[in-house]
Amino acid sequence: MADPIAPTVRAAVPADAPGIADVCTRAYRATYRDLLPEAFVDAVVVRFYDETRVRSETVPAPPHWLGYVVAEEAGTVVGAAGGAITGAGVGELYVLYLDPDRRGEGIGTRLLDHVTAQLCDHGATGMWVSVAEGNDLGVPFYRARGFVERDRVPMHTSAADDGLWSLRMHLVIARSSRQS
Repeated sequence: MADPIAPTVRAAVPADAPGIADVCTRAYRATYRDLLPEAFVDAVVVRFYDETRVRSETVPAPPHWLGYVVAEEAGTVVGAAGGAITGAGVGELYVLYLDPDRRGEGIGTRLLDHVTAQLCDHGATGMWVSVAEGNDLGVPFYRARGFVERDRVPMHTSAADDGLWSLRMHLVIARSSRQS
């Protein structure tokens, strides 16, 4: 049996918004359904993955947002990611989600590589990501790619006293190690 053709990783366009909103919503719900309160998950989905908001965020606004990147296969978005420059030499990966049925195919790594290249192109030498504490999919993924836990902070979208925490993970990046 022949290997399937890998999805294309590319900058998103406004027409990708329904697919990005769908994949991020499904992946967020699948990732956090047993980890975070249902009301919290619902609020995050409504706030960040509303199709209108996503459509507006397909357009890059450097350095504060470099635009969504998608993994697309036969016209279907199977993954999405995005990041920004947050300071001199500092990048942030804000989002990386895949179709829950497509994990383990290298799609997440390819999306991460694409965002890393964007950050390098904008002068970043390091990249941060926040991962919910207890996220048994995200934390091992980032560790396997060289990210190191540096801090534990309240989740940025939660109340200070609700007990929801994120791990702040960091990766040193350099042009010489850049993937395209």
